[in-house]
Amino acid sequence: MTTFKIQIANTILEVNCFNESTKRYCSDFLSLREAEYTITLTKQDLIDEASTNEDGKVYVNEEISALYRKIADILIERNIVVFHGSSFSVDNNGFIITARSGVGKSTHAKLLEEYLKDKFIYINDDKPLLEVKDNGVIIYSSPWNGKERRGNNISSPLRTIIFLNRGIDNTYKKIEDKREKALKIADILLKGINMYEIYVNKDISAAKMTYERIIKNEIK
Repeated sequence: MTTFKIQIANTILEVNCFNESTKRYCSDFLSLREAEYTITLTKQDLIDEASTNEDGKVYVNEEISALYRKIADILIERNIVVFHGSSFSVDNNGFIITARSGVGKSTHAKLLEEYLKDKFIYINDDKPLLEVKDNGVIIYSSPWNGKERRGNNISSPLRTIIFLNRGIDNTYKKIEDKREKALKIADILLKGINMYEIYVNKDISAAKMTYERIIKNEIK
């Protein structure tokens, strides 16, 4: 077995797993502090993970995927949930672009990075963690940051959630209706968080529109 400790969302976890490669995968989040929780992976965990999806596909590999599932089960006790989206910071404000798989959230985030250059900092490009607090929501990163490994071990207050759709012309609208928001995301995340819906193409003009019409206004 391989044993190591990681710090994710201000939580220290000791991990007992089978493969040294899992420790390398988590290398940016290793910690020497005393663990608050211990996770021990079993062979059955890996078997269960492989059979989770009908097509048998898992994220990265069975052990790494099973580990994040167990971490998520622990963090939910602290009001911290895994969210599917590309998260980033602009001027110390956190943003998340979310969409169905394959629609292009990572592509749009990459265009924003190209457009904004040093103003844009990835938090986590795939599965960030959101901590729901009385005064807002905090985005945290984790090693589970997508196939391209776009992410940094940072956190940021969540300012805005952007729901992305494919489109020919670049358009956006602010989501005002609370009932519509509730259909988009759990009500617990709504307090103090603005939401927009965008239709974008894959041109740099799409990133310009998102920044000028949404991000720039939200960080004033």
